[in-house]
Amino acid sequence: MRGQMYYLGIILASIIGYFIGSISWSIIVVKYVKGIDIRAVGSKNAGATNTTRELGKYWGFIVALLDGCKSVVTALIAMLFSMIPNDLFKETSYFIPMLFVLIGHCYPIYYKFKGGKAVASFMGFLFVANPFYFGFFLLVWFVVVWKTRKVSIASIVAALATCLIFIWLPWINGINSFSGGWNSWEQWQGVWSNPWLRFSWINYLHQLTAPISHHQFAENILAINTMILMGMTMLAYRHFPNIIRIKNHKEPKTFPTLTPEQKLEYKKHIKDRSKKQKK
Repeated sequence: MRGQMYYLGIILASIIGYFIGSISWSIIVVKYVKGIDIRAVGSKNAGATNTTRELGKYWGFIVALLDGCKSVVTALIAMLFSMIPNDLFKETSYFIPMLFVLIGHCYPIYYKFKGGKAVASFMGFLFVANPFYFGFFLLVWFVVVWKTRKVSIASIVAALATCLIFIWLPWINGINSFSGGWNSWEQWQGVWSNPWLRFSWINYLHQLTAPISHHQFAENILAINTMILMGMTMLAYRHFPNIIRIKNHKEPKTFPTLTPEQKLEYKKHIKDRSKKQKK
């Protein structure tokens, strides 16, 4: 059975991915901790960076982790669809639905389509695709943040470096070439036969689910990289205002260098704010 409904698993997982992506953890967390709308303060962006500005690094990290997990959860849901022993779910992608997570994060249906910039969700996407992609992104991100103290620049540079250079090294996935075709089951068999070459771990789950679903399907690395590139394009588009400010030398530092006196004053401010919140 081919045709439109042949990819029912992808369609359903993508719809679910969009609704999961529409959950804005920065809005939820900041509202819970401080009782305000994150979209009305700071940069007015619903994301981990603006959360860090308002609540500190701890809550910023929590929001980034939760936003990243949206991609992981969606991929696992897609995997469950792929286990259904029916041709309608035979070639369910784990990666296309994650692209819809990014769309949902940027344009959430629950918040009048006013969302964040999808950096953390994109990092979750990279982690699902290959932990080495994720690790390289983090390395570049931290280096650029350390040099510039600006998260926006770090996110843009890390995404470009990862997507335009790093993901096109096939050996990172345990293979030495890019093959054509949608179903790359045979291509991945040699990789999965070596337990040390299962870097694309979510794609390896196709191997584990095949005996249950009776489907021998695995996604092509070109398809995976194309989805990642589309995610990078979305991230870059959402950062366009930041790019304009960077060009005009008006982009503020996310983590400004503080003097010892300023650090003491900042700690006192955080302590006083915590006391007020407890009251």
